[in-house]
Amino acid sequence: MKQDKIFNEFIEEAENDSNVIGFFLGGSRGKSRETKFSDYDIQVIVKDKVASEYKAKYKNKITPLYYFAIFSISDFRKYAEIGSSFEWDRASFTHVKAIIDKTGEIQKLINEKGKIPKEKIKDFVSGHLDGYINYLYRSLKCFRDGNPIGARLEASRSIHICLDIIFGLDGRITPYYKYLEWELKEYPLKNFPMKSNELIKIILRILKDADIKIQQKLFRIIEKTFRKQGYSYVFDNWEADAIKLIKNFRK
Repeated sequence: MKQDKIFNEFIEEAENDSNVIGFFLGGSRGKSRETKFSDYDIQVIVKDKVASEYKAKYKNKITPLYYFAIFSISDFRKYAEIGSSFEWDRASFTHVKAIIDKTGEIQKLINEKGKIPKEKIKDFVSGHLDGYINYLYRSLKCFRDGNPIGARLEASRSIHICLDIIFGLDGRITPYYKYLEWELKEYPLKNFPMKSNELIKIILRILKDADIKIQQKLFRIIEKTFRKQGYSYVFDNWEADAIKLIKNFRK
């Protein structure tokens, strides 16, 4: 195909350029999940001294099909760190392989960005677990107060954070949702005791109508799992009445 030929020419140019250190694809193509609609999200890592020059150079190559993001090696090392304004982009680096890695560092950096650092897993999971309980509690309070719209919206937020904690338990980043089913199938969760297809069914049901019994079922599994993993203190820090409502509320 013509676009593949053009892309291979970009690779060849980068391979022969001593200022280019790394070259890889992000987006769907980076994970080999492309469709006929996928563009080429090209990431180029260059030496610090030429970063400004190469940003201008590659800007002229951008088309609707080919997008270029240029990083100096120093900036790429810091990009998408936990707690930074671009932390949300860590999911872009999961299951991505460098096409060019002239120093051996680029793939290591990609791998690091595509997961939660081991020393930060505990804080990440405990904070998000607290958030999950909060939104679940809010959802059930809305049902109690006769507010079904609020209940559904709060439940949808709880699902977003729920995925963060169950992936986080493995030190993994929650994938962009277009890859969720694929990733659960190809890379099953190790520490969460629910089959991928069952988890997807529960998520879809909660997103549909915030079903109370299903929300409570998921909470029971999460509580049992996370207490075993050393997160009892997150649940125990909640007021007993709040946990009681989560577990026992009925319409």
